[in-house]
Amino acid sequence: MPNRSLSRVLAVCLSLLALLLSKSSAQKDDRGKEITETVLLADTAAFEPGKPFQIAVHMKIAAKWHTYWQFGGAPFWPFGIDWELPEGWKAGPIGFPLPELVVDQDGQALFGYEHEVLFPVMITPSAQSVPGAARIGAKVKWQVCAEKCIIGEASLELKLPAGTVSPANAELFTKWKPQFPRDEAPPTKDVNYEGKDKVLVVRVGGLPKDAKVEFFPLPPADFKSTFELKEKVTSETADDGTRIFGFPFEDKIPANLAWSGLLVMQKPGGAREGWTIGKAASSTPPSAKPEVKAGAVTEPDAGGWDPFAELKPPQKSLLVLLLEGFLGGLLLNLMPCVLPVISLKIFGFVQQAGQSRDRVFKLGLAFCAGVFAFFAIIAVLVVVLGKAFGWGAQFSNPVLLAVMVGVTFVFALSLLGVFEITLGGGASSKLSDLSSKEGAGGAFMHGLFTTLLGTSCTAPLVGPVIGAAFTRPAPDVFAMFGAIATGLSLPYFLLTWQPAWMKYLPKPGMWMVRFKQVLGFVMLGLVVWLLGSFAAPAIIVRVGAFLLVLGFACWLLGSCHESRWALPVALLAAVGGWFGFVHGKVKVAETDAEGIVWEPFSAAKIRQSLDAKKPVFVDFTADWCLNCKLYERTVLDTTPVIAAIKSKGLLTMKADYTRQPPDVKAALQKLGRAGVPVYVLFRKRGDAWVADGLTQSGLLEQINKL
Repeated sequence: MPNRSLSRVLAVCLSLLALLLSKSSAQKDDRGKEITETVLLADTAAFEPGKPFQIAVHMKIAAKWHTYWQFGGAPFWPFGIDWELPEGWKAGPIGFPLPELVVDQDGQALFGYEHEVLFPVMITPSAQSVPGAARIGAKVKWQVCAEKCIIGEASLELKLPAGTVSPANAELFTKWKPQFPRDEAPPTKDVNYEGKDKVLVVRVGGLPKDAKVEFFPLPPADFKSTFELKEKVTSETADDGTRIFGFPFEDKIPANLAWSGLLVMQKPGGAREGWTIGKAASSTPPSAKPEVKAGAVTEPDAGGWDPFAELKPPQKSLLVLLLEGFLGGLLLNLMPCVLPVISLKIFGFVQQAGQSRDRVFKLGLAFCAGVFAFFAIIAVLVVVLGKAFGWGAQFSNPVLLAVMVGVTFVFALSLLGVFEITLGGGASSKLSDLSSKEGAGGAFMHGLFTTLLGTSCTAPLVGPVIGAAFTRPAPDVFAMFGAIATGLSLPYFLLTWQPAWMKYLPKPGMWMVRFKQVLGFVMLGLVVWLLGSFAAPAIIVRVGAFLLVLGFACWLLGSCHESRWALPVALLAAVGGWFGFVHGKVKVAETDAEGIVWEPFSAAKIRQSLDAKKPVFVDFTADWCLNCKLYERTVLDTTPVIAAIKSKGLLTMKADYTRQPPDVKAALQKLGRAGVPVYVLFRKRGDAWVADGLTQSGLLEQINKL
């Protein structure tokens, strides 16, 4: 009776789940194109060097769908643009037109736009712009919602020739111009904010009684708590004409917050007019607004100096980066997210100990080729996508996370023998009867899977190398990732190059079956950990139901392997389980801070603290990062560290990278990092200690220096 190779099972599972993933992405893309139509337009047919002009993202939205204002009133993904501009060109902040109060089918009140919206940005060409056409690229990201919410993305492009400025798209820009907040002073300054438990009460006085008045509050830029308007906003008019608005939120409103907002008024027979009240940033498109360098994501900005931009990552030579990448790759073998799979590779070496030297060497090369292939793909993504690419991004995407859960679960079942033929008698003590020989394809897939799991860890030395890759030319990028791949795969290459060294490994026997089963339970533990990155218990139940169907499919393959219909039925069950329980029904959870009292990440609050001479400690972490959790348990949540932090009066801040929010991602890039964990201890403005790993003694030493 033939045996099934574990590596072949892994290859089939990866191929199957990759197919499911590609179908899901294609459907999502198709739906996104039907829901929204975006185009990049300019208000001029040509540009002149040094003379500002406007371009805009014009978005048409399908019926019953909506997108969001700069504060949505509910959890939302902010509209953002990542610019690709000619050298020396600059982009101003995004302009947001007057929003509407939208109430969805569940009664959720939110601030946004329906049907159509225009987001203009002021572009300033370089005074030294060369003649010829200029290419303006914009990678746009937004969220639209109806019965469900979808993140939309588009890569837009516009080419403008150099020449005399002449109007273009005048009808569209003229139509939208009155729909933006006005530049002059508001008709009243009598605006009062008051937090009453979970309700924000806003009183606006001094306006005509016959005017229709709306108000859209903006929370402080440094307040990152999850807001959610649970009911329709209330509005009433007092006897003296004062308008009183009530905004019920999910959380209690802290006292003394510096609120701002948008006042909208419409007189009888007139059009809606708006004015910003307080420091509402990025609400209008004039060129007088602060400028943003080309390539930055232009989103609402609170202003002020940037604590991360003032930290200059050390500039290292390519030789140093290659050495760090090689050593980091070696250390990656010891990371907790890689160890379970590495143990299986050692298990494979024990199996191969009795095989021919030539075959063992070829399998080792195939495994190393899988490692190098994965890092080559990563290098291509870094070169092509630049800073838009994020290390560990597959763990922040709920669909990819569900795929990882499924792959790991199937892998665990195969280790526990669900797939395999039960061995009997003394044959199990013989290597030839214990497992079929691993093929080159299986070894290659094993190398790929090992590296894929490794992306949830950033070993010491690897983080700075990956971060530096975003600023290096393409040949350097491939060399740096090649160095990491060399370090990761070198131990296995050496063992297969010198098979005689395998004599120091234990001899094959029944212990290998038990060892493999133990590793199966380790992989199931990894499944449980990955499930913790999803949101509500109902989501975990859905993914659990999918795993139940996958388990049935695996059992069917193992128990009815000789039947022709076993594989088609198993595949049908797996596909049905995916679309029945997972597709479009999962999202990633928010993190809950434990131990030290952590504040949500805010660059503005870091500025305020450092200006007040108070040091700040920032923990860049993610739910899917095993190293982060390890450092939390062994360092951050220990009594000496907690006591030291309290005694020095540190402001502790958690930068949650689980869903790769733009502000956290931008801060990591300024630090020269592409993944987590990263730890930053700000001593004062422009002076900080940055680390990719922690020890209790090392952290205490830095804290005690304050």
